[in-house]
Amino acid sequence: MSQIPLEIVTPRLRVRGLRPTDRPAWIDALARSLPLHAPFMPLAEPGVDLAMRFDRQLAAHEAGTSFKGVALAADGRIAAFVNLNEIVRSATMGATAGWSVHIDFAGQGVMTEALTALLDLAFAPEGLALHRVSAGIMPENLASLRVAEKAGFRREGFALKLVKIAGEWRDHVLVAKLAEEHGQRQ
Repeated sequence: MSQIPLEIVTPRLRVRGLRPTDRPAWIDALARSLPLHAPFMPLAEPGVDLAMRFDRQLAAHEAGTSFKGVALAADGRIAAFVNLNEIVRSATMGATAGWSVHIDFAGQGVMTEALTALLDLAFAPEGLALHRVSAGIMPENLASLRVAEKAGFRREGFALKLVKIAGEWRDHVLVAKLAEEHGQRQ
């Protein structure tokens, strides 16, 4: 599958896939936002810097195995990062979502708007036409749990020691949303 050239415009944002020209802004935005997200992120691999992480994200996006996106504010700044990881095009037609807000936009409802737009891309027949999007969120990440709830995800379960975060295996609340729950018929 080639790069997914999808884009959604919301009242405050333009959500689209990564482009090579996003590299400097993406690196800067992620670096500035790391203090906000560090408690909820896996440790970086030794020797892997933000430039290398961007290159990996872009390669996955261009390969079509993931949708790696940004939500741009009206002034062009990156307001949030949105991802659909492990896109499966078979009997499940699903993906796992990931998201984080730029520290300058935290607490303004931007993340919910960006995630809802990501779900529009995921479920639209002219978009990715997925059936299901799931996510795992650490129970203490109250902000992300609220974002998921506002975007219409429902809780499905609890996974013990699901992801290694900050060097420790951490539990996650499992949430999901189906296309029909997002107003899409399939």
